[in-house]
Amino acid sequence: MVLSVYETLQKLLHRFHWIVPGYIMGGENRLKEKARLRKGISILVATPGRLLDHLKHTSSFVHKNLRSIIFDEADRILELGFGREIEEIIDILGSKQNMSESKENAVSGATGVVRQNLLLSATLNEKVNHLANISLDNPVMIGLDDKKMQSSNKQVTSLDSNEVKTSERSVEVLIASNGEYKLPAQLNQRYVKVPCGSRLVVLLSILKNLFTGEASQKIVVFFSTCDAVDFHHALLSRFPGLSNLQSETGTRELFVGCNILKLHGNMKHEDRVKTFNAFKTEKSALLLSTDVSARGLDFPKVRCIIQYDSPGEATEYVHRVGRTARLGERGDSLLFLQPIEADYLRELKKHGVLLTEYPLLKLLDGFPLYGQKYHVKKFVSIEMHPWVLCLQKSLESFILTEAMMKKLAQNAFCSWVRAYSAHRGDLKSIFMVKKLHLGHVAKSFALKEQPSLVGRSVQKKHTAKRKGEQQRHREGGGLKKKRKT
Repeated sequence: MVLSVYETLQKLLHRFHWIVPGYIMGGENRLKEKARLRKGISILVATPGRLLDHLKHTSSFVHKNLRSIIFDEADRILELGFGREIEEIIDILGSKQNMSESKENAVSGATGVVRQNLLLSATLNEKVNHLANISLDNPVMIGLDDKKMQSSNKQVTSLDSNEVKTSERSVEVLIASNGEYKLPAQLNQRYVKVPCGSRLVVLLSILKNLFTGEASQKIVVFFSTCDAVDFHHALLSRFPGLSNLQSETGTRELFVGCNILKLHGNMKHEDRVKTFNAFKTEKSALLLSTDVSARGLDFPKVRCIIQYDSPGEATEYVHRVGRTARLGERGDSLLFLQPIEADYLRELKKHGVLLTEYPLLKLLDGFPLYGQKYHVKKFVSIEMHPWVLCLQKSLESFILTEAMMKKLAQNAFCSWVRAYSAHRGDLKSIFMVKKLHLGHVAKSFALKEQPSLVGRSVQKKHTAKRKGEQQRHREGGGLKKKRKT
């Protein structure tokens, strides 16, 4: 997000050479950042942790002429646990106190720097309200509620008039203040109801269909965990498909033929930047990502968003689908749900989000198997469809013969179950681990082993490690005793 904002600033300011943009963020070389701050920056884009670090330890970071502070995606910043850092930043900058002093100086005729704070948040909650209280003075609220918009517009107009010289206001931007989300009309929202054990086969089939039908397009698939992203990225990058299906040249091709990228928080900073730039410039690519891509990243011309793992709260659903159908362009979104999760559609409906069902059986019937095609009436069950059975068997054989893939699948299975059990609030009654058949969950990662065996293999590693540490500890104690004697 920092790099995206910085690149946009560079484009906007390329004719205004006296306005110098800059950025500081975790993972970058701190000494290089210090040198940039020493030279002087007009507009600074920063992450909370790195900004606080420089405020505390970089003496050449002069901020006495600060005019504006903008807290973008405030709700997300607080969700990620940066609340304490934000409070410390506000204390160091003395933003609220300086605003009051500036106001008093302006009224008395004294010269001083006028300070303006802006808090942008898609949702309001207790933490965001607390941040507003400590950072904003006499805030003006701007939202999508028609009644509030009328009064807010009058107040905002005064910010562009001469009153700015004698009074100081802080602006808080709210989206969807009435509880409903207004999504673009050109966004086609659909859901697909898939049994747990057939999820992987259906995902691969949908991706193959999308890239076969329209080769030049960009698609983002969202997962709940970093391990799941790593597993599916490795699988799609190596899986050749059904052993009987070969190209005309006799060589095996990848099942999904496109540039496959991944993005999540556990990747190195350099790798994240490389992926971001690659997906941004590619005309045709598949990005597998966690919610790190759900906000603040501007990927142009994304054709489709697939939410393979449920986003949880409705707000996260809206942020994810917001990566497509931008600037008036058409876009599609597809939400994967298990039959036991169907009540999630009612949760989305409360916020005005309506989805239509995806014709899955029609898609599966369109895949030829040994030159044969199917009839919809004969195969009603998805998990018993010949294409699903054959592709699932091929996936399991591939995972079984690849030791690295099997390990990635096991890690992804364990992390997925943990993430599934972490849903909060009312969603706990929809996404319940007790309702899951863990054998089918393992199947969705192409594992033939029972979940107990998967868990036991992981447990064995921890047990062996613990025994090794105990053995080393005993040996160390024995040596000490011998030295004493």
